[in-house]
Amino acid sequence: MGSRYNLQSTIYNRAERAIAWLRSDQRPSGELPTFTARRPDMSDARPYACCVYTTTFVIHALARLSHIPEAVAVREAAGGFLRTEANGDGSWSYEGRATHRVPPDLDDTACATAALIGLGERPGLGFYQQLWENESAPGGPYFTWLGVNGIVGHLLARQVDALVQANVLLCASMAGLELPGVVSYLLDVVARDDLAMASDYCITSHLLVYAIARAYADGPAPALAPALPALRVAATALPTGSAFELACQAAALISLGAPGDARLGDLLDAQLPNGSWPMAAAYSGYPPHLDGAPALTTAIALDALGRGTLC
Repeated sequence: MGSRYNLQSTIYNRAERAIAWLRSDQRPSGELPTFTARRPDMSDARPYACCVYTTTFVIHALARLSHIPEAVAVREAAGGFLRTEANGDGSWSYEGRATHRVPPDLDDTACATAALIGLGERPGLGFYQQLWENESAPGGPYFTWLGVNGIVGHLLARQVDALVQANVLLCASMAGLELPGVVSYLLDVVARDDLAMASDYCITSHLLVYAIARAYADGPAPALAPALPALRVAATALPTGSAFELACQAAALISLGAPGDARLGDLLDAQLPNGSWPMAAAYSGYPPHLDGAPALTTAIALDALGRGTLC
């Protein structure tokens, strides 16, 4: 009992430090910056001028920590940033509304919409239109890139990706929608033990396992329940060579109902003196770039700690 209480107290104190760091890392716009690199160790990392993805994860992760006043300030400022970066049709682009390098995409759109739902907003009609216009079959799965799927020969047309489906399912479930096609797709990915190859964007399966677990727990998406035994096995077996990988594993295990205290202790040990957790290559950006952010690692670590205080 005493050690459990001490863990809870430590988690609260460490979470306060991490949130204070996030507040200091936040740009005046409310964005939490994302970095891109060509080297796997991110030693040549440089920040994007604008990127919405990391900010969506921070908003979502801090929802469980809203009893810490500074978490509310971070979320509100981040929400303002996302509203500013929304495209006129209800979509979001990875590098914000000013980018022209690639089309808007359903992954950023779903993550941004889910973040704003978490702030108490209802999805606009544009979100539902994006789903309807980009489904490969009724109820999913859904194409990643928006506005290009009717263009014959377009490099990005009609792509279906497991990470995107997990984030779409999270958002749709939070909005009260059932997407049986997406559920069937993800159940099949898990049943085939295809997590390592199911996403073109995940460098390893860590982010994908976390995203599926997050969709199950936070949508919630109970239709994923048949995959839980296999997902727990997959999450337990994940190697943890970086703080990012450890954070994904810890948050996924707790989301899936597996014991998480041992991983939480390791996660606390990985926290830096400034309150953050270090950046690692989290997913692939524009080839041959690798993307990540200390704020992304810190967000997922805080997600694990927040879940740990409630389990």
